[in-house]
Amino acid sequence: MGKKELKVAFLLALRSLQRGSRSSVLLTIIIVAMCFTNMVFLPGLFNGIGEGIITQVVDYEVGNVLVSPKTGEQYVTDLDATLDLINSMPGVERATPHLSKGATLKYRQRMLGVSVKAIKPGDEKYVSPLYSKMVAGSYLGEDDTGEVIIGKPVAGDATIKQEDEFQPSLGGVRVGDSITIEYANGYTKDYRVKGIYYAGWSSTDNNVIITWSDMEQVEGKTLDYAEFITVKAKPGYEEKFIKDELQQYGISEYVQTTGDLLKKVMGSVMQSFAIINLVSLVVGIIITTVVLFIVITIKTINSRKQIGILRAIGVDKEVIMHTYGLQVVIMAVLGIFFGVILTAILAVYLAAHPIVTPEWKAYLFLTPMDYLVNSLILFLASVVAGYVPAWQVSREDIQTAMRA
Repeated sequence: MGKKELKVAFLLALRSLQRGSRSSVLLTIIIVAMCFTNMVFLPGLFNGIGEGIITQVVDYEVGNVLVSPKTGEQYVTDLDATLDLINSMPGVERATPHLSKGATLKYRQRMLGVSVKAIKPGDEKYVSPLYSKMVAGSYLGEDDTGEVIIGKPVAGDATIKQEDEFQPSLGGVRVGDSITIEYANGYTKDYRVKGIYYAGWSSTDNNVIITWSDMEQVEGKTLDYAEFITVKAKPGYEEKFIKDELQQYGISEYVQTTGDLLKKVMGSVMQSFAIINLVSLVVGIIITTVVLFIVITIKTINSRKQIGILRAIGVDKEVIMHTYGLQVVIMAVLGIFFGVILTAILAVYLAAHPIVTPEWKAYLFLTPMDYLVNSLILFLASVVAGYVPAWQVSREDIQTAMRA
């Protein structure tokens, strides 16, 4: 079929859409747009959950690279020298130590078992955005003693009865209140609540945080060891590069990237998400193809008499086939266009108002490649759904078509 015939078929397709039922054309475009949204929404949401979890793990748990104790040892030792070595290496933004102790909080008539985490606030700002998550009061200063910051779930809400709480809390602690912390080693101290934070990550929000200086008072000695060290990479540097550099420069402790840790902890979860995404995509393609096939078949069958007239006046059957096939292609392109706009609006909305749970935040994570691949798949499905009935009807006998 030459370019001239294809051009004629395209013009006939446009004219047919213009003169046909506008409500039918609009409905078909809406169906395609909804099918596109259905194809990308659930996979995008699961991708958003995965990306959100990864971001929170990096921000609040392990950084880009985690330095853990050697096999058979409880702590990373010779802490100051280790930190100086890591911080001097290329690609490292900052390294910061962490040390946790089990303790019991006491506030008025409430008691609560928690983990008290010691940090170096100045270094922590380079590794974690926790300092920006304060909902009341302020973040810890480098040399603060006798002050703590606590997660919002730990602080609790004074308006909620204890028996109605989702999880145990201190029942409504506010900034400036005094709480008592009894450590597992028997050390007890009263602390002033300097700030309350909410990161949206349960393992972080259920902690009480003090300075490294305060933890040295708890232990009664200078702390030259840590449970682990989190390392933040500079922009443009890959985690594996940092890991290789650490090992090459003689860091004998156990070194893992975020990717290494997630493969162990979340490998099966990500595989489940991938399976769900694949099933959602296949179902979306089948639904789209079937719906469009039915809609276009009905439209084409209702136009059999017109097709018979075109055949009778000598219009080539391939031109007729392309005329009705191109109608679907035009509607599919418009439907995909509006589907992309709709999903983009949903992505912007969920970015501003994510679905929040105690464990993670969900939003739509869609890349340009996601839009492109799904658009191509839906376009091909639409071509199949449009051309099959058009091919069948265009090959009918002229007299049979005229009598329709």
